[in-house]
Order: sequence, then structure tokens, then C-alpha cells
Amino acid sequence: MLAGSFSKGELRLRNAKSARWNEECSLKFHGVGVKRIVLLFVFVVLLIGTHVELTRVRDARPPQARLGFYPPAPVIKALTADHYQFMSQIISLQCLFYFGTLVELRSQAPDWWRIYRAVYTSTRLDPYNMDAYYFAQAVLTWETGMIQQALELLEYGFAHRTWDWYLPFYISFDYAFFLKDYEKAGFYLAKAAELKPEVEWYATLAARYFYEGGSTALALAYLQEMIPAARNEVIKKRLVTRAKAFEAVLQIEQAIAAYKQRFQTDPEDLRRLVSAGLLERIPDDPYGGKFYLDEQGRVRTTSKFAPLEKIHGSHKN
Repeated sequence: MLAGSFSKGELRLRNAKSARWNEECSLKFHGVGVKRIVLLFVFVVLLIGTHVELTRVRDARPPQARLGFYPPAPVIKALTADHYQFMSQIISLQCLFYFGTLVELRSQAPDWWRIYRAVYTSTRLDPYNMDAYYFAQAVLTWETGMIQQALELLEYGFAHRTWDWYLPFYISFDYAFFLKDYEKAGFYLAKAAELKPEVEWYATLAARYFYEGGSTALALAYLQEMIPAARNEVIKKRLVTRAKAFEAVLQIEQAIAAYKQRFQTDPEDLRRLVSAGLLERIPDDPYGGKFYLDEQGRVRTTSKFAPLEKIHGSHKN
């Protein structure tokens, strides 16, 4: 027998020890695997149970509390490291859900300043978050009258999103329609025209449309641009309703202009337009109100372009 070799008995003994060791290791690893599976299963069960309970608690809270409080943007950035852009999206989505919930319930008015502060924080976390700017333009201006605050957000966004024609278009509309500042409106619409030259009426509107077309035509043109860009059905539905209202106002204004041209005087009321054959009937207000002429001869509505439930503070169960 060669040196260093083993006898058959020794080989059998070594093989038996090796087999026993492999079996023991296999049992140990198998036990560890089972324990991991059991722990994972327990974790999933606890996670689901906790999620269900937290969801129930969250839904039981009043709508104002669901939006929550957000610390200043620098604090969030420090806490979230490289995930601050994701947090910006989360905050803007929270604003959208909060607003949409109260719109559907119609039980109480949203806390507009809470919404504004949240949107402000969202834009400071990520100045390129277009969802936050669209929400500010679609909701803060029309719904709350927070024109200056919305303009500050939009101008901040345009300082970063310098390629985006939507932002100067929104800013131009706000200056013209709400603030009657046609100089600034023309300046920003000219910027939009530079960024989107294929829309020819931007350039002409910047120079003369504010005066010749009137604010109603401007509002309708603006809404027709806003509606296709709406990503949320609640906001889109409200914009469509508002566009229908302005279409009715524009129809009445055009009939008034024809009446003045024919009779060289202002109509006493809207029924004159019908009796003169300039309107088949007085258009319906999609908000449920009634159109009328105010003391200056301007077309108004009893709804004030808002749902009657919102004006009267009533809630239908």
C-alpha cells in the first residue's frame, strides 16, 4: 500500500462521517429556510393587518386632517436625501386627493391655505413638478381667488421650466383675465408664442386679442387649452363645466353686440334678445343659475360660476 493512502476501513469511516456532516448541514439549512419562510409569512400578515387598520383610522379622520402638515422643503430634503422629488409628487397627489374628496362630498369647503402651503412645499422640493403647477392654475385661481399666490408659484416654475410654453400661457391668462394687467399678460403670452410658434393666435393675441376679443373669449380659449392637458377627471369635469358656462356667456354677448348694432341701444334685459330673434332662448347656466344683465349691461349669473350647493352651503344627502 502506498504511503499516505487509506485502508478500506478508514475510507468507509471517513465517508460515513462526511455523509453524516452533510445531513446535519442540510437539516440546519432547511431549518433556517423554514424559519425564514415563517417569519416572512408573519411579517406579511402583520403588514396587511396594520395597513387595513391604518386605512380605517385615516378614512375616519376629517378631510382636513387627511392632507396633513408638511415641514419646510429644506427639512424634507435633509430627511429624504435623494428622494425629495418623489416626496414632491406625493405631496401634490395628496392635494389632489384631498380636493377631489371634498368636491365629491360637497359637505364643506377645503382648507385653501393648507392646500396652498402644501403646493408651495411641493414646488420648492421639485421646481420641475408640472403636476403641482397645473393644480395651482386649475384650482387656486378659479376656486379660491388666490391669484397672486398662484402667479408666484407659476412664475417660480417658469424660472426653472424655461422650455415649457404652458406656464407663460397660464401666467398670461391670469394677468389678463383676473388682474386686467394687459401689459404683463402680453409679455408672457409673447413668451408662450416664442416657445410654441405653431399656435399662431398666441402672437396676435399678445398684441390685440385682449382688447378686441374681450375677456370671455379669452377665458374660453384658455379653457380649451387647459381641458386636454387635464390628467385628473375631477378637475377636467370642472373645467368642462366652466367652458360650457363661458360658451353660453359668449353667445349672449354676441347677441347683445348684434342688438346694439341693429337698434343703436342696449337691451333692457335678456328677453329682448329672444324677442328680437337674436337668441332662440336664453342659454342654460351649467352651474344651475340664471343669466341676467347687471347695471352696467354685463352678463352675469346667479350661480357666480360655482355650483349652487357651494354658494348656499347646502348638502344633499
